Amino acid sequence: MKGHMEHVGGRRGRALGMAALLAALPLVVASSPARAAVEVDHQGSDDGCAEADTYFPEDESPEATRARLRCRSETFARQLEEDRQRKEAEAENQRDKNLQTWMKKQEIPVRVMRRNSVDLYGGGGLTSYGIAVGWLLLPVLEAELWIGRRNVSQWISTGYFQDSRTCAGGRFKWLVRSRGNLTPFASIGAADCWANISFEPYNFGVPQDGSAPPPTGGLGTAAAHLATASAGLTWMEKSGLRASLEYVYTYAFYDQTTLDDAARTQDAGMRAAWGQRLESDRGGVRVQVGYGF
Repeated sequence: MKGHMEHVGGRRGRALGMAALLAALPLVVASSPARAAVEVDHQGSDDGCAEADTYFPEDESPEATRARLRCRSETFARQLEEDRQRKEAEAENQRDKNLQTWMKKQEIPVRVMRRNSVDLYGGGGLTSYGIAVGWLLLPVLEAELWIGRRNVSQWISTGYFQDSRTCAGGRFKWLVRSRGNLTPFASIGAADCWANISFEPYNFGVPQDGSAPPPTGGLGTAAAHLATASAGLTWMEKSGLRASLEYVYTYAFYDQTTLDDAARTQDAGMRAAWGQRLESDRGGVRVQVGYGF
């Protein structure tokens, strides 16, 4: 009887064990895809912190530990690089401040650091407006090229004269003070002018004394070679902004006019009118504003 009971109990235990195994089998099978999916999410990344974020906080696996260590290392390296760039910027700013302080103390002119310039100008005299470019050759010597325009319609002593002129030239400026940003200056140079002209002379008829007839009129072109000189005051701010005020004087040592006819006649009356216009425009005040770099 006792042996029979033990045999029955053994069979019952084996049956319960098999039932527990069958109950756990779905859980094991279901866990396999989840693990595969997690492993897919843990693929390597160029950003260590991005890779570390794919692991759960309680995950202490070697892969998770390496990813977190890599994230800390990259974060520390970024902080070091940001600190280096910040210190370099602060050092550069300090150097600029020290340089400005030294230049101000020594009265070193800003033009020494900003040797090139582009200016716009306006005023009277030979041209009404134009543009100029300059180069500082020495602390007290600047070379400049300029080009300008002027349109004139005016009665003169011999008739009504119109000209639309373009003039271009070059000059050297002597900057009197070698220190400071405000200095007087003087310049000498040369220029050429060319123009389209129109002249209508007064018609008084032929003189009875036998002298030359009055000048003829018409359309034509004109040219002139001139010498220039000026004196004034110039200033430059530390940002590069510059301005000057000067009186410019020009002298035409050669002038020529040609009629717009087939023979390209050089009319003496028109040439005299052109010369009179250049003479009346010899002097003028010029204001020039620009930027040095």
